[in-house]
Amino acid sequence: MSLIPPETSLPPTEEREPRWQRKHNRYAIGLVILLHLALGLFALLSNSRPSPKPEARAVDVVLFEAKVPEKKAPETVPEPRPVEPPPVQVPALPDLAPVKVAEVQVAPPPVAQAIPAPSVVTPPPPPPPPPPEVKVAATPPKLFEECADSPDRNMVADVYNLRTGTQSVNEMRRRKPVKRVCLAQLNIAPRDFREGFPGLGTTTEWFGLDIRFTVNVAEAGTWELMLLSDDGAILSIDGQDVINNDGIHGASPETAKVQLDKGLRNFRVRYFQGPGFNLALILGWRKPGAADFDYLPRKLIGRPPADTLAAIQPKE
Repeated sequence: MSLIPPETSLPPTEEREPRWQRKHNRYAIGLVILLHLALGLFALLSNSRPSPKPEARAVDVVLFEAKVPEKKAPETVPEPRPVEPPPVQVPALPDLAPVKVAEVQVAPPPVAQAIPAPSVVTPPPPPPPPPPEVKVAATPPKLFEECADSPDRNMVADVYNLRTGTQSVNEMRRRKPVKRVCLAQLNIAPRDFREGFPGLGTTTEWFGLDIRFTVNVAEAGTWELMLLSDDGAILSIDGQDVINNDGIHGASPETAKVQLDKGLRNFRVRYFQGPGFNLALILGWRKPGAADFDYLPRKLIGRPPADTLAAIQPKE
């Protein structure tokens, strides 16, 4: 005999699942749906956000300097040095004879001969400067119109034109002066004749000067006078020849000792310049007891008397 259980009515399949299982299935489905929604929303939000800008990265830049070849300075060729000529050997000058000092004597004019070697004479120092204040007469004498603009030049010199070949200052006796100039001092040191005599312009050869002035001797005594000239010259005091250095010659001095009284003395220097190549005229004196010659002080020199000057030849 078979035992067959009595038929019982079974519920459908759904009903067979337990209730707690069906409840969990619904939660799972809802959770999946929410998850999909969240993923979709996240995707939408992700697409809507702007893409982040790439961060700037520091890039090390290395600059390479192009190497330019250095320019070499051009080689300088040393200039050839000038060859200096060997020094010229100058022979030593022979000892010159000392200056002769003589008493007042008038020697005859020497005959033209070969030019002797000049004697060594220490020229006097330059003249002292003129006094700061010079009193000028309001109306200078008419005789000295040529020197009115130079009151500090008291030596009055008549200028003569001489013939070529003149040998002595005496040639001026046969001629008349062509103009008059004034000098402050006879201090013309030896120089090239082309430089000319001061105050005569372009006159350089064959001319004569008759120079007159006064000297106020401060004290009586024996004075030593020196006259250096190139070419000839003669010094006279109060109408008497004291030094005769006449003739054509180079720069050479002559001296003489003269007894002078105190007071004004009339001085006269006749000078002529012949041919080149030099000219010179210096007058100096040595006081009693002094060691060296000196120029005549300008403060002691005055204008000559009016009647001692010759008439000027009128210009043609």
